[in-house]
Amino acid sequence: MQGQRSGCDMTGSVRDREERAAEEASRWIARMASGDMQPDELERFKAWRSGDSLHNRAFEETRAIWRAVGSSSNSGALPSANHPAGSRWPVSSRRRFRRIAITGAAAMALVGLVFGDDLSIMLRADHRTGTTVESLMLADGSRAMLDAGTAIGISYDQNERRIELLRGAAWFEVAHGDRRPFRVAALGGETQDVGTAFEVRREATAVSVAVTQGRVQVSAPGAANGMALNASERARYTQGASPVRMAKAAPDMIAAWRQGEILFDRADVRSAIATIGRYRSGPVFILGQPSSPRPISGAFRVDRPEEAIDAIAGMNGLSVSRLGGIAVLRPSDQK
Repeated sequence: MQGQRSGCDMTGSVRDREERAAEEASRWIARMASGDMQPDELERFKAWRSGDSLHNRAFEETRAIWRAVGSSSNSGALPSANHPAGSRWPVSSRRRFRRIAITGAAAMALVGLVFGDDLSIMLRADHRTGTTVESLMLADGSRAMLDAGTAIGISYDQNERRIELLRGAAWFEVAHGDRRPFRVAALGGETQDVGTAFEVRREATAVSVAVTQGRVQVSAPGAANGMALNASERARYTQGASPVRMAKAAPDMIAAWRQGEILFDRADVRSAIATIGRYRSGPVFILGQPSSPRPISGAFRVDRPEEAIDAIAGMNGLSVSRLGGIAVLRPSDQK
């Protein structure tokens, strides 16, 4: 009897630890979704997650549950409480799923109204950047550099090394010696490494790929044919269309943000300002239309976004007003 009680107590203790870890994981996820997580909090979260394998498992499971609830709330149906998202989960996970599912769809809908697509990205991303460029060493020894405003999800298993580009631009230098294919997915398409270094940039409705070294294979959703790209070659695809070749670019001009530069080649004013806006903490708005807009060509520094804004405004007869981190551009005659 005493042995049985000890066994029950031990089982209860493990279960209690799992529940506490799940509650802590839920609080961390909610904090991330608030969009107001501070650098010191992020460091505490990383320490919490890496300090105990139970914490990491609880975070992964709880995040997956929220993803399942979030996606099902969009479709109007919740996945099975016994098998969330079609997989067989531990009893503790299923209990958490049932509890979350009761209020999850409503909560996700409410938060979605506030955060929009950012919430989905926050829950799916393993790494996100703010207003700076960051370098990241992946588990297989590959190197990734993430442009400002970029988010990626990482999924390595025994069959492949897979990166999902959720937003922004990333440059990859792929480690050799690993037999698993290295793929970058974006907007339904894929870019597969063939021993190389390359950039993938995701925009609202299109993805561009550029190779700095080696070779990649680009395939797009619904497209009959893929496309091979070698060093200096570039391509662009949209959903349901085959990749289209773009003009070649010198390797050192590809992903110039890695060296701290923003390069424009006859870019329109709004897209140029939107690009520069990724490197500053406050938003930038253009009110009205320039009387005689000029395409923007040239190089600007990522660490000097205000100078770039002023220069582009001056080229197009726009005045700049700043207040509390917000920058507003408008035609000078409307000042």
